[in-house]
Amino acid sequence: MATAVDPIREKAPIVIPIAVPAKPVPVLRNYHWARWALAIGMVVAIAIVWEVWRTHAQNAVTYQTAPLERGTVQASVTATGSVNAVVDVQVGSQVSGNIKALYADFNTKVTKGQLVALIDPAVFQTQVDQAQASRSSALSAVATAAAQVQKANSDLSGTMAGARSAASVMAKDSAVAVNAQAQYGRLDSLFNDGITSKQDHEAAKASTDAATAQVAADQALVDESKQTIQSAQDQVTVTKTQLGSAKGLESQASATLAQANLNLAHTRITAPVDGTVIARRMDVGQTVAASFAAPTVFEIAQDLTKMQLDTNVDESDVGNIQVGQNATFSVDAYPTITFQGQVTAVRKAPIITTNVVTYDVVIAVSNPDLKLFPGMTANAHILTAKLNDTFKVPNAVLRIHPSATMLKQFGLSAAPAGKQQVYVLRNGKLKAIPVEFGISDGQFTAVSANGLQAGDQIVQRFSSAAASTAASAPSSAPGGSTGRTPRL
Repeated sequence: MATAVDPIREKAPIVIPIAVPAKPVPVLRNYHWARWALAIGMVVAIAIVWEVWRTHAQNAVTYQTAPLERGTVQASVTATGSVNAVVDVQVGSQVSGNIKALYADFNTKVTKGQLVALIDPAVFQTQVDQAQASRSSALSAVATAAAQVQKANSDLSGTMAGARSAASVMAKDSAVAVNAQAQYGRLDSLFNDGITSKQDHEAAKASTDAATAQVAADQALVDESKQTIQSAQDQVTVTKTQLGSAKGLESQASATLAQANLNLAHTRITAPVDGTVIARRMDVGQTVAASFAAPTVFEIAQDLTKMQLDTNVDESDVGNIQVGQNATFSVDAYPTITFQGQVTAVRKAPIITTNVVTYDVVIAVSNPDLKLFPGMTANAHILTAKLNDTFKVPNAVLRIHPSATMLKQFGLSAAPAGKQQVYVLRNGKLKAIPVEFGISDGQFTAVSANGLQAGDQIVQRFSSAAASTAASAPSSAPGGSTGRTPRL
């Protein structure tokens, strides 16, 4: 039996031989080695170029300049403080009691002498009545003592009159006694001669003795009158002392009455000045205790159109401030408005807070539109010096200190000890010019030098990758430019 043959299956096992070149593997390996060698060479070249560029960059010095300008430089001292009324009166009570009525409130305009509050006067009126009664009693005691003094004086006058009468009688009796003694002497002589009778002699003797006894009695009356006069004088002294004591008690009662009336008057609290009430400390019915200090009921600002700014100036700056200097300040309530003022006082009393010493500098402020309120916080600038039409440079110029290496690349030398200089870019070259720095306003500093010209480009920053200046200036400045040393 014959078998059919599939032509496709017949052709399948046919293998076509492929010619293989001699040594194919070594050619492929050389190709890969060449690529690796090229890559390594490029990396090495890049590394060399990078190192050369980095070394150059480290040695290169860049600078930043700003144009030299002429203008005004104002030196100022910055301080903070608070706005206050020029005259701020705290109205208090001198007596204790309950507040019966209030006749003013916040922002009330008051005039001097106007009643603003009333303390309950009942207690004080009672004290006045008691003081009046005591004074009336004292006046009566004075009148009684005065009458007793008058009576004592009258008694003294009567006693002195009796003494004078007794003295007159004694004088008369003494004369009678002298006469009787004389008659007795004559009769006694006659009696001895036997001329007169014994009866007459005895009668004369009796008359003489009687006259002598009468004189002695009169002398006793005179002595008694003197004692009576002394007693009457003592009584006058006593009554006068009693009168003085009564008058003293009356004066004391009068003073007590005056004090009671004064306390009663103090229950009416009045405004001491014209002004505006800026604070009310108490309400109706509240008890006021004035035992140790007068409690404040109202606070009155006399004139809010004239204010003052009390600033705290550091002790390092206060020496530059003088009366009459101008000042500007702003408050948070009006951040876009700049207020003007003038220094009126530099108070010498130190203010010590956490070991920091400041002084109060008072700035007078006009407030016609009443925008400023008492207690507002202000940031003030006090103008201490001003220069017009002078050269000025940015403060960054003062802070540059290029190293000797940097300056050497430009062919410059450092400033001598104690001297100052700036660096000017002219015609693409840097030049060092000696200068003297003046006042500063915080952004610009005045400079003076013979070699400066308006429009000069002043270097305000040097820098390099290897070293930099001690302080840097802003990254850009109006009209400024940036330069770099040529690659060497």
